[in-house]
Amino acid sequence: MRRLPVVLVHDLGGSPADWDLWGLESYLVNEGGLDPRLVRRFEFGHRREGRIPQYDAQGNLIEIAHRLADDPTIPDGDAFQVDALAADSLALGGPEKVSIVAVGAGGIAVRYYLSCKTPDRWGTHYSGRVDKIVLVGVPNRGANFRAYAVETLRGQRAWRWLRRLCRLGIVGSRTRNAMAALEEGLDALHQQILSEMCREPGHAISLKGIGTLQCTPSSFLLRWLNRYGRVPDGVRFCCISGDIALRVCMPVLGGARRWLRLSLGDLLVSLRSATTIPDAHPKVLTLRETCAVDLSAGQEPADPLRWLGGDLPHAAHTRLMQSARVHRAVLDMLCEE
Repeated sequence: MRRLPVVLVHDLGGSPADWDLWGLESYLVNEGGLDPRLVRRFEFGHRREGRIPQYDAQGNLIEIAHRLADDPTIPDGDAFQVDALAADSLALGGPEKVSIVAVGAGGIAVRYYLSCKTPDRWGTHYSGRVDKIVLVGVPNRGANFRAYAVETLRGQRAWRWLRRLCRLGIVGSRTRNAMAALEEGLDALHQQILSEMCREPGHAISLKGIGTLQCTPSSFLLRWLNRYGRVPDGVRFCCISGDIALRVCMPVLGGARRWLRLSLGDLLVSLRSATTIPDAHPKVLTLRETCAVDLSAGQEPADPLRWLGGDLPHAAHTRLMQSARVHRAVLDMLCEE
């Protein structure tokens, strides 16, 4: 049995129960042989709405990060706080430093905790007891929760060129309809991701929630975290990302065809955002999937997802943690000397 202390931090909108759905915790224990006493689920905490406490899955990431620090006033905090877990590990004969696996915005809270070399206004202070961080689909450079997939598609040079041909009337109506169907399909997949991120029945990711706003590229938190010097010495970073590529067949003049490759990241977080951390030089694993889209063949607007298989690919943001390949990669990264 491997005595390896690990804290699991879920994504924005989720809950500790996500680890049951994803199966990573059981994989680490049953397949990886990790000591279950040292694998802990982090909790975002609760807020009060009237008299009923609600799980704070979309709250202030800076305040949530404080729950990783050594604070005896947090109820049951010794179950998932870094310093407490490090002490439990030493008592069981394990290492003195903890590893953290964080998904999505949970990784931003972890990065903020690590950046607190001196106590902040919440009293958050990183004490140096972290060895390794595994970040899965974390928006280190920000994410667009409104319309990432469509905006990314439209922002790529080849797609802008094709849209310009449409405006000039050079491209036929069949191709124009196919382009509109593809954009519609990507928007539908993006909305599906947002709905899957929130596990509470009847709830959805709030585009105006403070946690969501803190993950936008222009947020003060991300601009502050991405300055050089925020990463503490001795912490090793590993980044796992999804990259969905479209191989688009575009008709050109004379009846010829031209294939172009467009990268969409995991449909919420771009590949660059998920793998770039100043000063960290992380080890990177990218789960890639490629879909072929033939614009010359046409596409019915009523079935915009046919080219993408009709559902979210395995490399999509909310499906990454369900991938057996990601599970194996997380285990290998945690156990790497």
